Amino acid sequence: MSIQTIPLPFPAHGDDYVLFPACAYDGNRFPVLDKKYPPMFTPEEGKQAGGKPFITPVPRLGEDSSGILEVTAGDVSVPCIGVFSRAERKAVLLFTLQEIDRQNIGLAYERGQMILTHPARRREVYTMCTMTPQTEAWIPSGKEIPYKLLSFDCETMEQFFRVFFENRKCMGLDDTLPEVPSKEEQFEIQKNKFNAMNWRETEYGGFYAVGTTDNKFQVWQPGWTGGAMGTYAFLKCGGTIEKERSVKTLHHLFRTQGASGLFWGICDKDGAFHSDGFGVPGTEKWTLIRKSADVLYFVLRQFELLEEIPAEFENGIRRCADAFVRLCQENGQLGQFADVETGEITVGGSTSGGIAPAGLALAYRYFGDSVYLETAQALADHFYTHIQNGYTTGGPGEMLQCPDSESAFGVLESFVWLYEITGKEKYLSYARAAADFCSSWVVPYNYRFPETSEFARLGMKSVGSVFANAQNKHSAPGICSLSGTSVYKVYKWTGDERYLTLYREITETVGQYMSTEARPIRALDGSILPPGFICERVNLSDWESTAWVGNVFNGSCWCEVSNLLWLAGM
Repeated sequence: MSIQTIPLPFPAHGDDYVLFPACAYDGNRFPVLDKKYPPMFTPEEGKQAGGKPFITPVPRLGEDSSGILEVTAGDVSVPCIGVFSRAERKAVLLFTLQEIDRQNIGLAYERGQMILTHPARRREVYTMCTMTPQTEAWIPSGKEIPYKLLSFDCETMEQFFRVFFENRKCMGLDDTLPEVPSKEEQFEIQKNKFNAMNWRETEYGGFYAVGTTDNKFQVWQPGWTGGAMGTYAFLKCGGTIEKERSVKTLHHLFRTQGASGLFWGICDKDGAFHSDGFGVPGTEKWTLIRKSADVLYFVLRQFELLEEIPAEFENGIRRCADAFVRLCQENGQLGQFADVETGEITVGGSTSGGIAPAGLALAYRYFGDSVYLETAQALADHFYTHIQNGYTTGGPGEMLQCPDSESAFGVLESFVWLYEITGKEKYLSYARAAADFCSSWVVPYNYRFPETSEFARLGMKSVGSVFANAQNKHSAPGICSLSGTSVYKVYKWTGDERYLTLYREITETVGQYMSTEARPIRALDGSILPPGFICERVNLSDWESTAWVGNVFNGSCWCEVSNLLWLAGM
């Protein structure tokens, strides 16, 4: 049958939690701001944020659970629909295949029923920040659609995602890992690429840029996409040149610190600072909280590698830690955006600063000031409520507060470090629940790419790629921008082999996406990616058109930093 309707095995309620992995969390039943890319809050909208997340127009149910949510198997990390009823204390997970006869299966939810179609039926099709009516008629194939239905008693969100994690591979789809160059080969290629294409000489010493062009977003961002993050790998595993340049990069970082102790989000090729507000009036001094949280964590990790720590670095990182303490003490949260000079929250809510507790715990270990650990623990408890709600938001700076994987993995990193530093079992429990949740963003099988695509030509495998967020509907090589070691630590502490599998899938697959002289990768426009380039696109979804499924653009992306961190054993 080309359309199979599976009713919920329990009564439906308007507040049922609906999961489409890496696509819809709580059915994306959130307030919508209709904005084009890159979407950004106005100051007035920012004042309203702090409760339910504000999202862009993405596939979703109505805030009252009305309507129908329809996507294809390419829009989700796992071909699965899940529903958790708090009222009934029951849950269901419906798993199916990706495709039949090279046509994706469709997944849909309408109150009280889960629907599978072949080929995928959609009344509306998603492109960036836009839902457009489908104009092509749906012609059923007549094929039977295999599926597996799990129905179980469920008291908590933690239980729900635990069952999901345990069964994410239950359909038996191919999940073999690709062959990739050795760690030594990969590091050498990326090191040479960063020295040749990312290094920028300046009158004050120079720095490793986050990209290779003069676009201000590619010149300098302190966190999120690189900046003061990849230097960890060069300080640990690089030679004299890389270590010297990494220290100079950190000197550049502290030039960009605002009066509040937070950091400017962008610095252009001429050394001018810019906000993270994308030119929206009134946002001229906004900075994404996630970027300064990344700085706090990554710089303190780099202190472990420096033979001498300049007073400039020590004083600057303490000012950054103090800024997070003030934010927490004054607001009970960190918000998503803040004024870089005053430190005032300009957009509230979110888990944008999800990695900040890890940074504060490290600040406690380095400086010995108990206020940093107390704040880290308070924020960890706060962020855990987001895991219990079934969504995290605010990691990326250009999708409002759509659910995302980046903040989820940042929160996981914090729980792991709090357990490591305090030894409290509570944080191991937090970390395990966060890792189970994070697994919903990770592709557990190998997608069947179009035969004419570059990924098919090169035999690339999607297993282990990580979806970015519910708005930018591509999977990607690795976690933005972490190594994945937090998942390995959860395995080490629990002995659960499934975490080791998840860790290996995330980390040991990134190398296949690196263009090399021996195996160059061709962009959709026909150009060849230079050696060391890793494009962020692992497109399973047709959100950028069917032509982009299994194809990439010619660009240097943050995934190179994630790979460097893993190669360096961070």
